[in-house]
Amino acid sequence: MNPGQSLTLNVQFDPAATGSYTGQLTLGSNSPTDSTLTVSLSGAGDAHEVNLTWSAPSDSSDSITGYKVYRASGGTSSFAVVDSTDTQTAYTDSGVQSGQSYSYYVTTLDSSGVESDPSNTTTVTVP
Repeated sequence: MNPGQSLTLNVQFDPAATGSYTGQLTLGSNSPTDSTLTVSLSGAGDAHEVNLTWSAPSDSSDSITGYKVYRASGGTSSFAVVDSTDTQTAYTDSGVQSGQSYSYYVTTLDSSGVESDPSNTTTVTVP
């Protein structure tokens, strides 16, 4: 580049895990006075979450008093309860990891504690 010219350089940050990260970008030059320029870089990786929402079944003759959310990891059929809620129809799963797949289903509970059949299963892959 000639003196007085400018150039835009885009740097992408894509952490695989949560936490703080630092690094540096070093630019070389053929200038006799400033042969390199070092730029400090920093960023933070945020935790991944899966946000689930569902609608209460409209065909239930029993009063719904709660829900159970089940999860299985990595395409297995080993589902386990990850949350028992009252009548709230949403759940945020913050215990997920980047690059992994998770399957979920929800059941209802009536006033006697009887659990319904599972809902449809949904599968997500965390980026």
